[in-house]
Amino acid sequence: MTRPATVCIDRNWRGQWEVGLDELTKQLRCATLDEARRVAHQMAARRRPCELIVRDAYHRVIGRELIEGGVDPGAS
Repeated sequence: MTRPATVCIDRNWRGQWEVGLDELTKQLRCATLDEARRVAHQMAARRRPCELIVRDAYHRVIGRELIEGGVDPGAS
């Protein structure tokens, strides 16, 4: 069994949300958590199964979701 990819949403010290995929070093910055979730779901949709992790500015996990298949809830 292969380990799912991981998409992380991290809050930085400036109050922005950063979205990054485990194998990429560059992170995308978003102004709101809703925007960051949409970006993260788009990244995860191409790499299913994928684990989505949301962390606060102190790197504490505040949310975790396994995205396996089906419809992307962030798509509109």
